Amino acid sequence: MEDFKKINLIQQRKMAIEELVIYYSELRKFEFHQGKELQYIELRKKIHFLVNFILKVDQLLSKENIIIIDDKHNTENDKPRIYACTHIGGNDIQRTFQVIKEPAYLMLGDPGILYKKLIYKGLEMNGVIPLETTDKEDRKIAYSRAIELLNKGGNLLIYPEGAWNVSPNLVVMKIFTGTVRMAKETEAEIIPIAVEQYGQDFYFNIGSNYTVSANSKMNDKELTADLRDKLATLKWEIMEHQPMLLRKDITPNYLEEFQKEIVDRCNYGYGFSLQDALNESYHDKSISTYLDVFSFLEKIEITSQNAFLEKDKQEYQMVKKIRKTVI
Repeated sequence: MEDFKKINLIQQRKMAIEELVIYYSELRKFEFHQGKELQYIELRKKIHFLVNFILKVDQLLSKENIIIIDDKHNTENDKPRIYACTHIGGNDIQRTFQVIKEPAYLMLGDPGILYKKLIYKGLEMNGVIPLETTDKEDRKIAYSRAIELLNKGGNLLIYPEGAWNVSPNLVVMKIFTGTVRMAKETEAEIIPIAVEQYGQDFYFNIGSNYTVSANSKMNDKELTADLRDKLATLKWEIMEHQPMLLRKDITPNYLEEFQKEIVDRCNYGYGFSLQDALNESYHDKSISTYLDVFSFLEKIEITSQNAFLEKDKQEYQMVKKIRKTVI
């Protein structure tokens, strides 16, 4: 780590994305181990009006609307706040910042090609804590930076699901425990936020501030489940404001259409894919998927003795093919 050499912006522009991802990850590790602290937290608060102006321009250019169906949170005290929001992709981060209305650093997993985009410079001006989700050390550093931020009076915007919700069956996906652990460690308030997008309209439902006691009798998994319940309730309340979807209006390839719509509105040339969303979401090791359970069928050769499995094997192969096509 001592051999790490910083390079200038011109040199960075010449690097391939894969190289740049490694460079920034190593830079974060180098600065962390050198004892460098987060800087300009207070300055970012003072120039936040510029961020708000840029976001308003972005909203007008995108021709998107913000509709807040309820807002129970308050910012009257001086406690640091963790805004924990559901994730649907597209411009949900920009619109969420507008709803928050106050400075908050963004916890950003796997920036990838964003490093070469102008939007990343905007995130740096706002405040961002980037990390590579597959790098254990980088994840730990990002967590430490978030704790440092909150202890210094900064706010954090985090998406506990870890990825876009590409499942039409889960109102809120299973979430990571980091949010409640941060709140417990720093005495920061958690403010749950649910968001949904219908066409050009973003619907927000903002819950009440709440704290997590360091002496809570609930463990981290139970506290995380409680946060997920709060997010799900907020999201259901948004859905109740929408027209009812009739079964006859659901197309046979609804899943593919649903996921394609999310990926299409998330790309904007950033290179993110459905596979990225699936990889970065929380994976509960105690739950097996259809493909996990029936993977044994790949190794079975259908004979007269096990002909009853032929239909199952065909269905398994079809599901696997569809999954690859969609991804």
